[in-house]
Amino acid sequence: TAWICTVVVMIDHIRGKLASKSQTYIRVEVHGIGYGIHIPLSTYHGLASVEGEVQLHTYLYVREDCLQLYGFKTTEEKELFQMLISVTGIGPRVALGVLSGLSVKEFREAVASENLRRLTAIAGIGKKTAQRLIVELKEKVGLALVTEEVEKMAKAPEEMRLINDAISALVSLGCRPSEATKAVKEAQVASRGKIDLEELIKQALNRL
Repeated sequence: TAWICTVVVMIDHIRGKLASKSQTYIRVEVHGIGYGIHIPLSTYHGLASVEGEVQLHTYLYVREDCLQLYGFKTTEEKELFQMLISVTGIGPRVALGVLSGLSVKEFREAVASENLRRLTAIAGIGKKTAQRLIVELKEKVGLALVTEEVEKMAKAPEEMRLINDAISALVSLGCRPSEATKAVKEAQVASRGKIDLEELIKQALNRL
């Protein structure tokens, strides 16, 4: 068990020669060792040609009867994969199906808006599973979307902290993250960035 835990920590990314590839599985050769890696379609489309160099973020899925390595083009894809397999009844195969069917942003938006039609269009996702994804991930996904919006809105670290604090204040008052973000964004734009925290919260509340 101790050995397995060490391996999990160590295989965080991989770089080497792409020995072979298919839409769901590749082999990467590193110093004479071939690593078999399961991938989503989103990662496949960004791969180099065979014999070219490839670098992926990886996750080692550990079970009592097997070790399986999964690879991703971006850290966002890897993080979403890990988030998905934390949901009851969602395994790696279904998680890869999600990443193959929707981009990370599209999935976040579908969960945040409770879009069952879009989620059930993914292979392996039925209505009950889609509902479970919404229940278990909506808050986490909402926070990720808020972070994206803040990064787009802010032009400096100080401004980012101001916006984050204002959104947090509205959320603590019972606002949904998406509503709080929209209100703060509108207030910030209207003020042209010349506003303190108290006034920003006040102006944002007036827009709810």
